[in-house]
Amino acid sequence: MIEKIIHLITNASLDKNDSVIVAALKLLKNDCNLEELVGDYFAQLVSMIPLVKEQSTKALLIETIVESPEFVSDDTMLDEYVKLISEGATNVQEAARCLGAFTASGCTNNQIFLQLANKLNDKFAVEILVSMGRSNWGETPHYLKSFAQEVQNAQRIKYRSGIIAAFLLIVHPLCSEYTHVSSLSFGYPFTEAAMNDWAWVTPKNTEHIVQKKIVTSKEADILVKLGDLLRLNMNLSSNEVAKLYTEFFEDKNPFDVIYTLPK
Repeated sequence: MIEKIIHLITNASLDKNDSVIVAALKLLKNDCNLEELVGDYFAQLVSMIPLVKEQSTKALLIETIVESPEFVSDDTMLDEYVKLISEGATNVQEAARCLGAFTASGCTNNQIFLQLANKLNDKFAVEILVSMGRSNWGETPHYLKSFAQEVQNAQRIKYRSGIIAAFLLIVHPLCSEYTHVSSLSFGYPFTEAAMNDWAWVTPKNTEHIVQKKIVTSKEADILVKLGDLLRLNMNLSSNEVAKLYTEFFEDKNPFDVIYTLPK
């Protein structure tokens, strides 16, 4: 399979048939075992980089190459890929996946952080760094301290919003009823999935998210109460469960609560 796709890509590059190259690369990247992308197959793809002129195609080519077990961290390729990101040649999800593959091959988190911080606009860089899901970016230069703080706050917001979205899905009857058709995302496809994942909400585990200032101590206590009720198989329509919503949000707008980090 790999051999046929590489052959197809090579012929398409000679014919300058970009649509075929893109289709073949997507098939290779998403539907094949890239553990097999080694030896001559790997070398052929790498040799194509300077030949591909379309930016989005070149980004896709690099994204495929770096997931090969044969790829070793390459600063030149990283520079080129980040430049392509800055030019809009790929999206956040694919960039985060590819940069994660760069780190797996020997590139450091700090290199990634500095590249994105220095070469992308702040909002785009923050979105990609948060999507990568890393917590330690290494030593930050003084001039990037405020940016590093912005990344850290965005990571906390992502974590906090995920926790509270799951909480809402369980305790709010309308969220539970309409989650399967709602355009809003709660992190779970249906209420039962959120309930099954609620086992982590114990006093010991909530200490971590309180210390990281993801939730307040009061909010953590309410999460633990919900966890206790779920372990008792309490009916979600019970007054005890319904009261937790009011206790958590009080009389505040839920969105204000979700996007306000603890001090």
